[in-house]
Amino acid sequence: MKAMLKLFAVAVCAAVLAACGGGGDKTPKPVVVVQPAYKMTETAVGTGRAAVAGDLVTFTYVGYLYDSTKSDFKGEKIESSVDIGTTFTATVGVGLMLTGWDQTLIGMQAGGKRTAIMPANLAYGANTRDAQTVNNIKYAAITANAPLVYDFVMVNVSPQVVIPNVPATDLKTIDVTTGTGTAVVSGQTVSVRYTGWLYDGTRSTFKGAKFDDNTATGDTLLQFVTGGTGVISGFSTGVIGMQLNGTRTIIIPANLAYGATAKAGNARYGVAIPANSALVFDVTLVSSP
Repeated sequence: MKAMLKLFAVAVCAAVLAACGGGGDKTPKPVVVVQPAYKMTETAVGTGRAAVAGDLVTFTYVGYLYDSTKSDFKGEKIESSVDIGTTFTATVGVGLMLTGWDQTLIGMQAGGKRTAIMPANLAYGANTRDAQTVNNIKYAAITANAPLVYDFVMVNVSPQVVIPNVPATDLKTIDVTTGTGTAVVSGQTVSVRYTGWLYDGTRSTFKGAKFDDNTATGDTLLQFVTGGTGVISGFSTGVIGMQLNGTRTIIIPANLAYGATAKAGNARYGVAIPANSALVFDVTLVSSP
């Protein structure tokens, strides 16, 4: 009987030590997130052109945390263009979007629907995002290495073509409203409000899809040194000669904009800037020396 009690006491001590972390390595063990394999399910086949890398695609999306306990694997919602009634437009297959988005959208046709399960390396990887509220809709936080699930509906697919009459290398400015005071010269610090569009040579205004602006209530003025490197070259030099409260349209060729580098636009509009894009800006000079 004494021997059995001794064994019982030893077992209890070992359990207490283990529970308290005693007698062993106290270094926290990293949390390992089990990653599902990428899986795409096509729930509706669309019609027309199938998206290939380089095409301009417009679509809606809804994203969820991956939950292996759910039959559809959809946990808490993390983001949605559907909830705010918008679409997203970008060039597919050129690295402007999440790798899993590109992988899923390739081959889709207008009207098509796909659901994709994405391991973290095809989504946000080790990046995190706090929980957020958009238009009074609450979205869950995205933790590091979180696998995700997305529903996509393709709205439109069009080939990325070279628009006629795109300016080759020359900057063009058109003064819409002449301001007052001394004209801006190179090297001065100015503050402006602006709206930016992709250049479209088929339109009389040359203004295609809007990709950015700072004209909404609460938006911060854009401040930079003219002729400097704080903004794209065509923008920096295009305001030289403007006067206070004047408004100017600046048509900027790709070599004076972002060149061969594609850029994401303002999320407010969901329009990306493809590589080798000419741009059009309306700029109002708000302050200058």
